[in-house]
Amino acid sequence: MRTIASLVLKFGIITLLTACAGVPTSNGTGSTTSLRGNSGAEAEAAAQAALNAMNNGGQPAPSGTVSGGQNVSPPQAAPATASGKPMWIDSTDPAYVAYITRPGFGESPDQADQRALSELVAYFRQSIQSETTLASSYSEARRGNSVQTESGVRMEEAIRISSQLDALEGAIIAARWYDGKNTHYSLATMNKAETIRIYTELINANVNAINNLLNMTIPEKESFDGYLRYQQAAVLADKNQAYASVLSVAGDKSNIRGSLKTGFEYRNEARTAVIPKIPIGVIVRPATPNVNVIRAGDIEAAFSSAITKSGFQGGAPRSRYVLTVDVALEEVSYPNNINKFSRLSLNASLRDNQTGNRLIAYGFNPPLREGHTTLVEAENWCVRSAVTKIGHAQDGFGKKLSDYLASLSE
Repeated sequence: MRTIASLVLKFGIITLLTACAGVPTSNGTGSTTSLRGNSGAEAEAAAQAALNAMNNGGQPAPSGTVSGGQNVSPPQAAPATASGKPMWIDSTDPAYVAYITRPGFGESPDQADQRALSELVAYFRQSIQSETTLASSYSEARRGNSVQTESGVRMEEAIRISSQLDALEGAIIAARWYDGKNTHYSLATMNKAETIRIYTELINANVNAINNLLNMTIPEKESFDGYLRYQQAAVLADKNQAYASVLSVAGDKSNIRGSLKTGFEYRNEARTAVIPKIPIGVIVRPATPNVNVIRAGDIEAAFSSAITKSGFQGGAPRSRYVLTVDVALEEVSYPNNINKFSRLSLNASLRDNQTGNRLIAYGFNPPLREGHTTLVEAENWCVRSAVTKIGHAQDGFGKKLSDYLASLSE
């Protein structure tokens, strides 16, 4: 339950789709170089359906074709300059008007290839971040809500992570040139039309996966499982925002982003529509007779308060989620000390009664100790200290709940 990877496998969410060939080499080398190399297809279910919709099953196209399978003539580079240097090294080559291009150079062909591909990465990263920042700023202004800033931060973070690989699906080295001395040049390209087609398919596959994730009954939704599904939907939505930005950079005019929900929206729905519906009951079990009804009630009230302050719903002993708390009060003797001392031990477990799994363990380590002139008052002070500790913002039970939710988002 706790791992997002299990849901990825269950619902067939894509991890990587196949690399796609674009422009064949035009410099007589007879080969092309792909950035994504051996990534391959690892899709299942919804992602596989997207792959099947692609001609050639998503495999690289043979030389002289684009990945859709249609035969095309390779673009002819513009005439070289008087020095023999190709135009694409220093300026835009009209032959590659249908492609996003970036040149690179180095002391070897491999170094030139890598630098050209790195330049293409940098171009996409800069262009996507610029385009996304504008979109996020507009959305923030339109909503008039400062919390939208969080969406912008998450979106840009997702793009930075994904752009270096995902934004270059289909990138190849289309041309090379050697100056006859000590410098090699390479041209990295991406076919704009193919980029638009591929990333539209990626977005559609993710949308289908999100719909599968969120196709739940009310009891399924109002659970930690439901919260986890919303977190996975948010991850896919973040990817879709990055993919939509790639489409925009490639020149797509469909404005597909307007139809997509953001990861922030799914996370916000999890916080506002899922967590408040999850009931958590509390049962205090005295382990010693001096944990009387009043003392047990104080500890139960402290846990219930921490639960509701964390946004959850108070539950009953028969709720799906129940926190069971074992409490013991024991006298501690200190020779030559006229005061009486008591020690309170507490161990709590939050369990899912439907699966039997323990979700959270919480306790006092070391146990609490308090002293007073009488043993009864020492015990009362122990209970008061326990109530304070349970409700503490930094290490109380509410912090445990918060940490558990964060672990479901990883």
